[in-house]
Amino acid sequence: MNVELVELFKLAGKLKKVERTGWVTRVQIENPESVAEHSFRAAFIGMIMGERKGLDSNRLMKMLLIHDLGESIIGDFDLYAKKKLGMDYWNQKEKKAIHDILFENLSQEAAQEYYDLWMEFDAKETELAKFARQIDKFELILQAAAYEREGYPKEKFKVFWEHAEGALAVTDPDLKEMLDIARKELT
Repeated sequence: MNVELVELFKLAGKLKKVERTGWVTRVQIENPESVAEHSFRAAFIGMIMGERKGLDSNRLMKMLLIHDLGESIIGDFDLYAKKKLGMDYWNQKEKKAIHDILFENLSQEAAQEYYDLWMEFDAKETELAKFARQIDKFELILQAAAYEREGYPKEKFKVFWEHAEGALAVTDPDLKEMLDIARKELT
């Protein structure tokens, strides 16, 4: 069992070197954040906001920590690349990667628990999964704001702000308020 755990931890560690590709393809960020950095802050936000809202913050943190774990095998693709590949194709590829990672390296019971959490996140149907998705988006915007403050051209971030306000919008009142604060800091 310990050999499998070491393999699991090595796969998770690969996320430290997987760049968030949207920053490279859309904004040409030099040395962009990694998937691990994104996942850590999203989980941290989940811990704080989950407790504040009376949600199961433990499940929320777990969900956010594993939501991009499959990218340790398949890499990170921004939304536009996923659409170009075909969302169904991408979803199946990601689902297989997370399944293989978990079931090859954990006990059946533990693997099933984490896989169910990932599936819940992917399905976007429960209150917790919907909130996790909004945190994922909120974290992206915080990073966009950080890059804007570093001096990258504002117009290149417009697509990210629109993404957070459009069809995949952040609707939670507290997260929306914090997005407004982040936006005002840039003006």
